[in-house]
Amino acid sequence: MKKENNHRDKRVTKGRAESIFRKTIDEYISRNSGGQSLITITSIEQADRSNNVTIRVSVLPENKEDAVIDFLTRNVSDIRNDIKKKTRVGILPFLHFEIDKGEKHRQEIFEII
Repeated sequence: MKKENNHRDKRVTKGRAESIFRKTIDEYISRNSGGQSLITITSIEQADRSNNVTIRVSVLPENKEDAVIDFLTRNVSDIRNDIKKKTRVGILPFLHFEIDKGEKHRQEIFEII
């Protein structure tokens, strides 16, 4: 029974951490992106027992996707420092940014319909 409680507590903590990551990264993007494109965080995934977090984003206009990924990758240490200041996450994860291809496919299907 105790293991179940511990597992549930970890999920709550993981969810809270993901929420803090999302808010902090959104704020960083708003402050520093220059406003030439609309950048939306679509998902944040941390694999169990991993110190890596994948942040998927959608970008409009689409021709700015490469520039946005370059911007986020170039500034990942500043983003991690912001997260460190705003949370008490034991081990600060490594952040990896990528374009949300699932969201792009969904939009393409919607346009066809």
